Amino acid sequence: MSNTVKDQYFLWQFSPEDEAKIRYQEFGQNNPEKTPLLFIHGYGAMIEHWDLNIPEFAHKHKIYAMDLIGFGKSEKPNVRYCLELFAAQIETFMFLKKLDKVIIVGHSMGAASGVYLAHHKPEKVEALILVNPSGLFGDMMDGMTNVFFGLVASPIIGEMLLAAFSNPIAVGQSLMPTYFNQSKVDEKLANQFTLPLQDKGSQWSYLSPSKRPLDFRLDHITKPCNYKGPVFLVWGAEDTALPPQKIIPEFQQLLPQAGAFIISKASHCVHHDAHEEFNNRLEKILELIQPA
Repeated sequence: MSNTVKDQYFLWQFSPEDEAKIRYQEFGQNNPEKTPLLFIHGYGAMIEHWDLNIPEFAHKHKIYAMDLIGFGKSEKPNVRYCLELFAAQIETFMFLKKLDKVIIVGHSMGAASGVYLAHHKPEKVEALILVNPSGLFGDMMDGMTNVFFGLVASPIIGEMLLAAFSNPIAVGQSLMPTYFNQSKVDEKLANQFTLPLQDKGSQWSYLSPSKRPLDFRLDHITKPCNYKGPVFLVWGAEDTALPPQKIIPEFQQLLPQAGAFIISKASHCVHHDAHEEFNNRLEKILELIQPA
């Protein structure tokens, strides 16, 4: 993304006792004929993970992107991280920027946060574009995975593992399975994902999904959910963590109106992994939502 785009911050008081500084960026010009886009990154990521996507759309759309609390350059307080907290952050940001509605483009955990908001505040969401969303996993957790998460949830072991992984080499290795085109996992990407891990408080946010996995799931939401607007699922065909043939039907129970698009030769981070194909698909989706 252009180096001329500056980081902006707002102070979010999300409880009587707690507040955090949140980073966001703005792109493009206000367009009264088009609903603004709000890009929400996935677990462990940040605004920069959209750097091959946002510039392609900023000439036509007003775009916002922000780091979720606990990730990227946003502050990382010791609080209970969950989809409800992230959805509240999105709603607060919309209030701050005086946005009646947005089109949410969310990846993985960011997509699940968008679904949570759309279910509880459907009037705030013009459309959902869910990129390899998490939140519904079926029986994907095998025995060894559950054992691993049990270890990570242990405060001492979890923090030791986090410290061991907080370097570019280990981060790059952990990113490899989320990419089909593994040449994309270069030094720049590894460094982007490593820096937030070294921030004060990163253990609270990064270990939360393993310590309290139910806080990051959508299973408890009524099926179908309250949101009845346009929904589009965009999935990397080679996502082994959340295989589309298994997870898409679950999301279509939650959101029966959802159309699904599969991008070949791409894995979990499809928007970055196969950015040209993803951008072409996103452009077609936006034309369906708001025809010229």
